[in-house]
Amino acid sequence: MRALVVLIAFCFFAALAVKFAEPAKQPVRTVAIAKSDSPFLQAEAAAPAQARALLKQAAVLSRPDPAPAPKIQNAEPATIQVPKQPPPPPDSETPCTDLLAEDIAVMQLTSSSSGISGNELCGDEAPARLNGIKLRDGSIVQVTPAVMAKCEMAHEFARWVRDDLAEAARFAGSGLRRIHIDGSYTCRPVNNIKGQRLSEHGKANAVDIGSVTLANGKTFAIFSPEAPGILLASMRASACARFTTVLGPGADEAHRDHIHIDLAQRRGGYKICQWTMPNWPLP
Repeated sequence: MRALVVLIAFCFFAALAVKFAEPAKQPVRTVAIAKSDSPFLQAEAAAPAQARALLKQAAVLSRPDPAPAPKIQNAEPATIQVPKQPPPPPDSETPCTDLLAEDIAVMQLTSSSSGISGNELCGDEAPARLNGIKLRDGSIVQVTPAVMAKCEMAHEFARWVRDDLAEAARFAGSGLRRIHIDGSYTCRPVNNIKGQRLSEHGKANAVDIGSVTLANGKTFAIFSPEAPGILLASMRASACARFTTVLGPGADEAHRDHIHIDLAQRRGGYKICQWTMPNWPLP
């Protein structure tokens, strides 16, 4: 009997020891997850961690495109305000107005002169007729007979007489009084040879000079050995500098007794200067 009481007491205390030995249960906290209509967000909560990144990318790509900007009805096209440019400068003065403005010659502008040489047209629209050249001291060098030439040629010829030829005559011991002209505008071929191309004379672009008369009354032919050497040498040098063609004694038989000057245009600006000085007697 006593053993039975001891057994019951042992079981009672053993049960109490087990009860107090169990850890206290922690209350479970629950977090309410807001419901969403997006199937991607619902799937994200249940998907494994490895698939969540792919779900997020899919959610971004599935977003609707932004609404297009509203169209403006009847919009005027954009315009750029360009500042007004000044009007172009007037055309440069013509050779004839330059010649008249410089007041370098006793002259008249004539009406158009034309003709036919072979199958080429001669002449110029408004050639100038030069009767004299005005020097810087106010005196006038007579041109006989008058030179008929286009304005470019007439202008350059007048400047040559005023600035070069008159100075050469002064160094020769006298002023310049007169220039004797052997030819200017003539509708003809080169050297009057039938079948040749049109001469620069036919274009009113050439002048032939036979002799000059100084203020002391002496006249010297271009080819004369009696002409002052400084006069002819200066004429040659200045003429070859100003004109594109100079042909004189020694060039050919056609120019044995005069000099020919013109403003012919050639490729590359090529010039011709052929004029042999006479054999002056030794002192």
